[in-house]
Amino acid sequence: MRLSEFLLISDTWEERAKQVLSRFHYRSPDEIDIEEICWKYGIIIKPLHPDFMDDMDDYEEAEGLKALSKPKKDGKRKRGVIHLRPKIPSIERKLLLAEEFCHLHAHFSIQLTAPQLVLSKEESQAKKMSAYLLMPHNFLTEVIHSAADEAVLVSDIADHFLVTEEFAHYRLELLFNRRIDGFLAFGNKLRSYTRYE
Repeated sequence: MRLSEFLLISDTWEERAKQVLSRFHYRSPDEIDIEEICWKYGIIIKPLHPDFMDDMDDYEEAEGLKALSKPKKDGKRKRGVIHLRPKIPSIERKLLLAEEFCHLHAHFSIQLTAPQLVLSKEESQAKKMSAYLLMPHNFLTEVIHSAADEAVLVSDIADHFLVTEEFAHYRLELLFNRRIDGFLAFGNKLRSYTRYE
């Protein structure tokens, strides 16, 4: 794939993520603050604990979940509450918050009562949008351009974006339609590397 072709790939969920990020002026991936984004959009973050839930039935149904979002309609704006289990490691917390934010931003169904087919579709959409939100194309392009100097591994990308390697793999799969473990640019061509196990 030519580098110029790579730079043009986009989809609806990426456009939604760009729209969200356009309200902020992040200059590097480590500045992307999902808690600030939630606050700006009127989304409250609370512990997933019975003391912080409006409905005990919700807490009982959330058994085994690490996060749960509940939408609230406020005029024309979507708002809501994200409940997170306490003591989740910071990177996992960031990923969970991003996905739950995307649920509230893009959907208006209550996860605990949604039919399985609807829930599966919305989970996939929220995960996709969160990947674009936390690993925006413009910052990913910078990493790709750095591959002209030396090989870039998925672990390097994960560290650069402060995400897990699994999440970085997912984001790269959205871009390349296959698993990528690293890449290197030769002239105007991008070469990828996939480790087979």
